[in-house]
Amino acid sequence: MLIDYEQTSKVLKEMKSSDPISKWMTPNPQKVLPDQSLREVIQILEQHRIDGLPVINEERKVVGLITKSRLMRCFVEGISPDVPVYEVMKGSVVTIGENETIETASRIPVGRLPVINEDGKLSGILTRTDILHSYSSHIDELQETIHSTSILHTILETAYEGIAVIDTKGIICEFNEAYARFLGKKREEAIGQHVTSIIENTRLHHVIQTGVAEKGYIQRIQGQDMVVHRIPIRRDGEVVGAIGMLIFQGVTELYNILGRMQELTRQVTQNRLPQDTASQQEGGFTKIIGNSEELQHVKRIARKAAGTPSTVLITGESGTGKEMFANAIHTFSPYAEGPFISVNCAAIPEHLLEAELFGYEEGAFTGAKKGGKPGKFELAHKGTLFLDEIGDMPALMQSKILRVLQEREVERVGGLAKHQVDVRIVAATNRRLEEMVREGDFREDLYYRLNIIRLEIPPLRERKEDISHLLDYQLHQFCERFGLEEKWFSEEAMNALISYSWPGNVRELVNTVEMLVSLSDSNMITLDELPARIMSKRVENPLSAEVLEEKVEAAPLTRMKTSALEQEKELIVRVLIETNGNKAAAARKLGIQRSTLYEKLKKHNIH
Repeated sequence: MLIDYEQTSKVLKEMKSSDPISKWMTPNPQKVLPDQSLREVIQILEQHRIDGLPVINEERKVVGLITKSRLMRCFVEGISPDVPVYEVMKGSVVTIGENETIETASRIPVGRLPVINEDGKLSGILTRTDILHSYSSHIDELQETIHSTSILHTILETAYEGIAVIDTKGIICEFNEAYARFLGKKREEAIGQHVTSIIENTRLHHVIQTGVAEKGYIQRIQGQDMVVHRIPIRRDGEVVGAIGMLIFQGVTELYNILGRMQELTRQVTQNRLPQDTASQQEGGFTKIIGNSEELQHVKRIARKAAGTPSTVLITGESGTGKEMFANAIHTFSPYAEGPFISVNCAAIPEHLLEAELFGYEEGAFTGAKKGGKPGKFELAHKGTLFLDEIGDMPALMQSKILRVLQEREVERVGGLAKHQVDVRIVAATNRRLEEMVREGDFREDLYYRLNIIRLEIPPLRERKEDISHLLDYQLHQFCERFGLEEKWFSEEAMNALISYSWPGNVRELVNTVEMLVSLSDSNMITLDELPARIMSKRVENPLSAEVLEEKVEAAPLTRMKTSALEQEKELIVRVLIETNGNKAAAARKLGIQRSTLYEKLKKHNIH
């Protein structure tokens, strides 16, 4: 049974705890002196995983308080980490005597309450959690309240932008108004629903299973990168729920704070880097599922490219995962601590694209935002700018992009001042830029600026051995996300899916699996449940023996070979002659990846 906010408040008012504060406080807490630096404060907070510290003088009397939130504001304002604590600490601090009662402390609206002894010296710290524990030890009804987490929700309502609480099944028990407003939903619509159906990209239900808190994680919600905490709630040693806290809503503010915090943390811990840093960076590539040689070849190049500041051009059919590669390159690059900003050049109207990329000044055009607005280049400063669908960029914008790449500075629409930008560029397209250059549809100088490191992402039909891995992975992900029992494909269904051509590539595969998981009535997905398009468009590998034989028969070759390898070699030579030795064109005509063609040239000793 859940107790609503009104009932919770009533319970709190009616309850009293005569326990002395000394029974529930944390004795001998961590503290700092006024002349210690903010750098030292950060080190103590990180080492002991706490949110604030009392500031004491040489007589151990409390003279101030310094918290993480206050530190963040300092760093946003550009205050140096070497500044002493006394310059920025909160000087007016409420304290309480250790012999006062918990009931007295509960009426003081602060999160961390310094406790002093009879001599006025610091003897402990009392938190709101300590107060809750004291109450729960006295009255069973409050234990039920804590179990439902309504009381926790009430306390945190004013401390965070958004609050969501779930039970052990992932069902939302509480959802505060701030979160509801941000998502454009009513609180009543969210409560009772599985968390994955309300909050996109959530991992809150995973915390129920692992019992491990996830603090300070970045989660993309409503198109914005947000900082979130995910905390398991325990009772009698068992996880009985989880609470999710949304911290920031401003992307620019978020990146500023994170950048400064990361810089400070790196300076403080430069001699003791976390052991899992490399594995965390590698995680960007491990999320790209597939073990085929074609995909591994591209990932090897991408890893090498990531370690340099060079511009990367990613090509491949729609849905092959170009943005995933761009994200992985960013994560593994020297720009990883900066933002990753993505722009779809084909999705923004031509008359708005310039303002979107370069920003605008106040009054630049009708409806321009007061104070102006920075563009994507400025927002991506010290980070990565991903220009997706670069082949669809208008000619005028191509020349302006080229100038930015050459001069590393941007000028806002309607502005006179130029802004220096340090940005790593990753571009992507599903169009053939070489042909566009020959036909005059894409600037040749911009093409060469972008085509420094080239990644060609193979389509699914060229790496069929990866399809089963992708299907199993996505099937598990959707079952977990929707709170369903594990499902699997029958052998016949799996074979049909593997032999399908997947013209929409990974994107089509993911959407198909989601549909099958949603509509399947049993744990095993059978052949009968597959869409008609999959049953009618299954194809073989473009260079399989059967298809190759058909191509050879259709080609005007002077001599037919009996060996499949000889036929393959003769077909490749013929196509190379037809394309005047252009290997990229030959690979397209053969229906294979360029890297695959190179391997076959080497195998057949074709020069």
